[in-house]
Amino acid sequence: MGIEMKKLKYQTKFFLYHTVIMMLIILGLVGYFNRIVVGEMKEKEEQDFRIITEKTATQLDILFYDMDRAALQIAANPDIVRVFQSLPAEPEENYFTSHPIVTGEVKKLLESYNFKNDGHSRICLYNRYNDWVCTSNRAVTEKGVKEFFAGTAFWDVRVFFQEADRYVFYREPGTDVLASGEAQRTDYLAVVREIKDYYSNSSRCGYVEVQESTEKLDGILADFGPGIQAEILNQDGKSIYRTTGGMDLESKDIYRMEVPLENAPYSVKLYKNPVEFNHAMNQFYLVLAATVGIIMLVAVMLEQILVRHLSKPLVNLNDSMKSITMDNLHVAIADEDSADIVLRLEDSFNAMLKKLNDSMQNQITAKTNEVKSHFFALQSQMNPHFLHNMLAIISMESQLDGNEKVPDICQKLGEILRYNTQMGDGFSTVEKEFAIAEDYMLLMKVRYEDLFEFQIQTEEDAGYIGIPKLIIQPLCENCFQHGLKNVNPVWNISIRAWTEEDKWYITVKDNGSGFSDEFLDKFQKQKEDLDRSDVKAILENIAIGGLCLPNIYTRMKITYGESFVFQLYNGETGAVVLLGGELNDKSTYSGR
Repeated sequence: MGIEMKKLKYQTKFFLYHTVIMMLIILGLVGYFNRIVVGEMKEKEEQDFRIITEKTATQLDILFYDMDRAALQIAANPDIVRVFQSLPAEPEENYFTSHPIVTGEVKKLLESYNFKNDGHSRICLYNRYNDWVCTSNRAVTEKGVKEFFAGTAFWDVRVFFQEADRYVFYREPGTDVLASGEAQRTDYLAVVREIKDYYSNSSRCGYVEVQESTEKLDGILADFGPGIQAEILNQDGKSIYRTTGGMDLESKDIYRMEVPLENAPYSVKLYKNPVEFNHAMNQFYLVLAATVGIIMLVAVMLEQILVRHLSKPLVNLNDSMKSITMDNLHVAIADEDSADIVLRLEDSFNAMLKKLNDSMQNQITAKTNEVKSHFFALQSQMNPHFLHNMLAIISMESQLDGNEKVPDICQKLGEILRYNTQMGDGFSTVEKEFAIAEDYMLLMKVRYEDLFEFQIQTEEDAGYIGIPKLIIQPLCENCFQHGLKNVNPVWNISIRAWTEEDKWYITVKDNGSGFSDEFLDKFQKQKEDLDRSDVKAILENIAIGGLCLPNIYTRMKITYGESFVFQLYNGETGAVVLLGGELNDKSTYSGR
């Protein structure tokens, strides 16, 4: 083989060597490109699937939240409580059947709530003496009501609320007993709360059941196309509702994604058939193979032309050397076009270095901007659930003629949005943070009225202390989403800022259920993981989309290093979050 290669012309060997090297480089680049692109395509596929699953979970959360909110408002309505407290203990006769005036007043109240909540399928009020009244856009038969009280549907509710510290009962999707005898009836799901005096947590006198047809679940779960199938699981992992479809859910090739709900003891699980993705990958491989073939063909042709051009000075030199004689001592090494080839190579090399340097500078700038964008994105996010609730309040209040609350609500919401979008350098003061927190809690006061109270206390000098923006209002919002969720009103949030020696402190307290030991252990592990990471790793691993406790801890760590206080513990009445830092730290300068 070596002897045969020696017999080849220089141009041929030069061409073969460079062609082989070029082919290896092209194949290496194609392999690397294929690995990167396929990885990004798979990551994009998983990301899109997660977005669809989380969006579905959010829609289900909103459905259960609206049902529970309507049930709670009706159960705590003084007029409803008064009527049910006055009902006689006569299990053989439905009080509302023989008292049409009272029935009309109660139905009028129920219809007003149903109007505000954009129409639930059915709202039922009943007690253990078989007194029953409801408002419904679906059929309710007398036979169905009797079967309801005689069957497990009513018994499950009574058994559930007999145990202490139980506030809301979720009825899994099942047959609509109340429509018994109808030719067509759909399944339904429900949320049940007790009718009682929620201020004293006494005088339990009945139940409110807000029902929805499973057609609403179909509207949420069946809008994904033929390649995706969904189901709802209870806390035991048992499927309680599943959309129709011919997919083999036990197949190993199926993509699966499960997201727990925040407002109900369920989780939503989506299944996706990879057939469409595999088809797209096959098309990609075909296009890639055709592209590589064309590139190689063009590269071989260009290489042949280039070899001829580059070897021309050597050929001329060889011919010139052969022509040397005593009469001809002149050697023509190269023509005019190739005489400055070394200089041109030097210029090209310097130009390449300049481009490489520019590329490195652009890369450094991009990485710096990436870190900054992550940091500010973490501070600039506002929980869309909160915006939805506020807009819902405005929508309900604006339907009442002459309501003077709407301008005030809009003003406070506008102040919060302006404060959230004007990031500046990412810092604010205790005074401004408390003002935004006060606007937020005043809006929640409009929503819950006498069911919610709050206090704000600031020492005179504490208001000028500089702190990271948007760390107080998210803690107040966290109280509603977690701490106050499972306790009865009246709810209370207390905020206080003060200085002690050379440090500043802020506490946010509520009278909720407090932090569980499991949550505190989990958060302690999160803190340890964050403490072992550098700033860039922290920013890349923290999800953008909600100013939660790990998020606030991370931003304070980035701002203050190790000289800050961040503690979670349970007080006498509920959860307590303690924040603090050193007054002489440069980040506490407020420009005073």
